[in-house]
Amino acid sequence: MTSLEADLEALLGRESVTPAAEGTGGTPPTPTARPRSAEALAEVLALANSRRLAVLVRGGGTKSGWGRAPGRCDLVIETTALNRLLEHEPGDLTCVAEAGLTLGELQRLVGGAPGHHQRLMLDPPQGGGATLGGVVATAASGPLRARYGTPRDLLLGARFALADGTLARTGGKVVKNVAGYDLGKLLTGSQGTLAVIVEVALRLHPVPPASRWVVAEGVGPPTAQVTLTALRRAPAVLSMAELLWPEGTLLARLDGAPSACEQQAEIVRALVPGGRVAGESEAEELARMIERRPWEGEGPVLGISVPLTRIGELMALAAVGGPVAQLSLRGTVGAGEARLWAGADPAQFAAQVADLGGYVSWHRGGGQDAPPLQPLDPVAARLAGSVKQALDPHSTLAPGRGPA
Repeated sequence: MTSLEADLEALLGRESVTPAAEGTGGTPPTPTARPRSAEALAEVLALANSRRLAVLVRGGGTKSGWGRAPGRCDLVIETTALNRLLEHEPGDLTCVAEAGLTLGELQRLVGGAPGHHQRLMLDPPQGGGATLGGVVATAASGPLRARYGTPRDLLLGARFALADGTLARTGGKVVKNVAGYDLGKLLTGSQGTLAVIVEVALRLHPVPPASRWVVAEGVGPPTAQVTLTALRRAPAVLSMAELLWPEGTLLARLDGAPSACEQQAEIVRALVPGGRVAGESEAEELARMIERRPWEGEGPVLGISVPLTRIGELMALAAVGGPVAQLSLRGTVGAGEARLWAGADPAQFAAQVADLGGYVSWHRGGGQDAPPLQPLDPVAARLAGSVKQALDPHSTLAPGRGPA
C-alpha cells in the first residue's frame, strides 16, 4: 500500500478507497477515493493539492469521454456516495441534491412526491445513470433544451470544493436570485477543471399531462432551413424540434394540456411540408430512437453548434460522401451532435463548421493525445487561464483538460 492510499484510508475508511493495485480503469492504475460527505471530499482535495497530485473527478462515468483526457491523473475522486436529495420544495418548483445523485433517481424522487408530478427537464445522453454534478460539469443536454434550456439555465445554486479544500457556495435555491457573482455559470461546462461540485440547487417543472408529435420525412437542406425558421416563429410552444440527417427526418414535440397539444400540433403540421401527427406507439419509438442517436455505431462523436441561419449548409456538409455518419440537431437552437465515420478527420470537419460560424467539441474520441478541435482565441485563452490560475493555481484538477 502506498503512503497516499494509507492516508486516504485514514481519512475515509478502508471501504471508501480502491487501491491502485485493484485497478480503476486508468492507465496506469490509479487509486480511487469515494468520500461520503462534502467535508471529506474537501479533505481529500486538500491532501492531493498539498502533494501536487493530479486529480480526476468522476460521477457516473457516462460522460468520461467528453473533452480531452487530462494530461495525467494520480487520484480519482468518485462522487457517487454523495447521493442524497436534501430538499424538495414542490410549491417553489425547486430541489437541492448532492452532486452524486443520479438523474434517474432524482426524477423518481421528485416525481413521486405526494400531490405533485414534477421533474428536472434535462435529457442528456445516457442521462439515467449520469450524476447531477456530472451533468452540470459537462453542460450535457438533449432535445428538451429547445424549450427548457441547458443545465446552465436550470441551475439555481451550487456548493463546491476548490482544489485547496475550501468549501464555498454560489447562487441560492430560489428561482429569482441575484445575490453575488454567479459562479454556477462558470462551473457549468468546466468539466471538473475549476472545482468539484458537491451540491446543486435546481429548478423543476411540472410534468405535462399530454404530448403530441409531428413527423416529417425526406426533408432536405433547403426545406429544413425554411421550415425550422417557420417553427421558431410559430404560435406554438415546441418542447423539441429534432432534425435527423442523413435520413431527413424532422420531429417536433408539443407538451401541455390535451386540447392545447391538439391545437398546436395542427399549427405545426401545417408548417411542416409532408408533416403528420404520430400515433402513441410511434411516438414512443421515436423517443427511443432520439435517445440512441448518435451513440450507436463506431466513430468519434462531436458536440456541435451553428448559427440558425446556417443549418442548411451544415446539412450539406453532412451529405453522402462527407465525413458525417449521423447528425442529430436541435433545429430551433442550432446545437446537437455529429457522429463521424471511423477514420474521418475531426479537425477538418471542425474547420468546416468554423467557416459556418459554428463550434465543435469532443463528446467521444477525445483521448489524451487529441488536440482541442477549435482552440480559443488568444484573448479568451488568457481569460480562461486567469480563471484557472485563480481557482486552481497548482493545476490539481484535470490538468490538460481545459481549453487551449
